[in-house]
Amino acid sequence: MKISLLRACLMATLMVALQACPGPEPEPTPDPDPVTQPQQPGPGPSQPGNNKVPILTITTPIGSDTKAGYADGQGTGARFSYPYRMVIDKFDNIYVIDQLFSYQGGSVIRKVDPFGNVTTLATGLYSVTDLCVDPRDGITLYAIESGDAANIPNGIFRISSSGAVTRLSGGPDPEGGYSWGYRDGPLVQAKFNQPMGIIMDKAGILYIADGLNHVIRKVDLAAGMVSTLAGGPDAEKFCDYKDGKGAEARFCTTDDLSLDGEGNLYLPDWGNNVVRKITPDGTVSTYLGLSTGYTPDGPRTSSGVYQPYRLEYDAVNKQLFVVVNTGGGLKVVGSDDYLYNFRTVSTDYADKSPGATHGIYSMAVTSKGELYALDRYNHCIRKFSISWQ
Repeated sequence: MKISLLRACLMATLMVALQACPGPEPEPTPDPDPVTQPQQPGPGPSQPGNNKVPILTITTPIGSDTKAGYADGQGTGARFSYPYRMVIDKFDNIYVIDQLFSYQGGSVIRKVDPFGNVTTLATGLYSVTDLCVDPRDGITLYAIESGDAANIPNGIFRISSSGAVTRLSGGPDPEGGYSWGYRDGPLVQAKFNQPMGIIMDKAGILYIADGLNHVIRKVDLAAGMVSTLAGGPDAEKFCDYKDGKGAEARFCTTDDLSLDGEGNLYLPDWGNNVVRKITPDGTVSTYLGLSTGYTPDGPRTSSGVYQPYRLEYDAVNKQLFVVVNTGGGLKVVGSDDYLYNFRTVSTDYADKSPGATHGIYSMAVTSKGELYALDRYNHCIRKFSISWQ
């Protein structure tokens, strides 16, 4: 009996000692290198770890923060005047619209190779507002000019990999009158009114965000024809809001376009404070609704945005980046259909004073899933490295 009692006491003492002694700490899992690994999409609401949030580390690899100028060069030795829009080709070369000073000759196309070397690709352009890459060859560029000043035409250009510029539309109206307006039909006779966005799908169809016509135009280059995919100009209403198919739909602001792998277009309808989705057949729906203030992380269908300004679809991770507050904030709709708010933990801003402006004016994603952004009024290109914590 005494032996059994002694044995029981010894076992109890041993169990208490084992519980008090911590086991070996697990080896830390290294974070993937954002330079060589795709950025990781957010954890879904039904997946483990859905309390994680996206964290941004912002660096400035190209251009000199706060110092304007015009100089080709390497990395931070290069200078930009007012970089406006950007796009990335299949070789991860970045192309930037750099608006120098005025309209005639005021827009040049700068090229940044993967090693950070900045060169000037094309000059002699007018007021170019957006450009895109032809996904069929991955290197040819198409650009749109807005015609937003007296005697400045609007139209579409093709820019070869060597920098040769070919006008496809715009210029003097062959039938007389202004080069701007609203006219579908043959490309050489079509008219746009301050077009602000351009993108091309896998079939070689161009889509134009036609700003002051408040419509989305479709350009079939092979047939040489322009049509209206969604929306309709309304002389009585400058700004309107209606979902629907084709001409039934109405927009307020049509300034930017992004395209997913299924051929769906996304548009930040800034004036209506919503993000719209447009299917290939022209059906328009509201993808993200209105939010008048901060919207916490949550399902996309019950989330909203305020002043959506730019969009960029990340084909690597199948997620949509959304710039809000007219360039002041960043959100992402993950592949889990959740809307997340980014938190910034580290920057290398030259000016960190309160009230300093560090806006996001354009975005592009490389083949590795790396996210770059233009900081127009700080004259540089930022890199956003993303981690989930």
